[in-house]
Amino acid sequence: MKKVLLFLGMTIFGVAAQAQDFKPVAGDVTTEFGLTGGINNTDFKLNDGAALLRFRYFNKEKVAYRLGFNVSSTNDKTNAYGADANQKGTFTQKATNVLINLGIEKHFTGTDRLSPYVGGDILFGTGSRTETSENTTNKGVTYTKDIFNETKGPGYVSFGLRGVVGADYYIAKRMYLGVEAGLGLVYEKEGKTKTTATAAGVTTTVEHKSAGSSFNIKPSVITGVRVGFAF
Repeated sequence: MKKVLLFLGMTIFGVAAQAQDFKPVAGDVTTEFGLTGGINNTDFKLNDGAALLRFRYFNKEKVAYRLGFNVSSTNDKTNAYGADANQKGTFTQKATNVLINLGIEKHFTGTDRLSPYVGGDILFGTGSRTETSENTTNKGVTYTKDIFNETKGPGYVSFGLRGVVGADYYIAKRMYLGVEAGLGLVYEKEGKTKTTATAAGVTTTVEHKSAGSSFNIKPSVITGVRVGFAF
């Protein structure tokens, strides 16, 4: 009988110890990425589908510091041709957007596999945009010789604060799926626009002032589903 009780005790202890291995402990680091779109429904003008990458450091078993960033970049070129095979013009659009968040999470007991939490972020975003037309007008539709147009801007800078609530579910040892939603306060300032045009050998530059700024408070889904690993 004693052997049976000892065996059961060791089994229960082993199961409990194994269950504890699912979640990260103090000193662990997690890394994760979003499966469905980066930071959507925010005011940072990030392209849908941009991937969010985030790291967390567990200073304590239930307290984690987080650093996330989202970078999206586009470079689209449209060609325009004239009657001669050697006549070619190009219209190019470039855009780059960056979002960085720095914050903290407080995790709760949950279950052996479920780790709910609340937290907050400081947000910083920036973006730039450039359109260039060379030997073409109407955005690459019509070939026009010896013409050049370039528009830089408007770029933007954003600052904000965000409160979040979320949960991680460990589907395997130290591997989890997560969901998160938040409420953010975002201030965005739009920059100037500079246009340079060259035609018939004459170059003209015009600079337009900022269109203004905006301030928004709105809820958002931070990512659809996140996949993460603890190590």
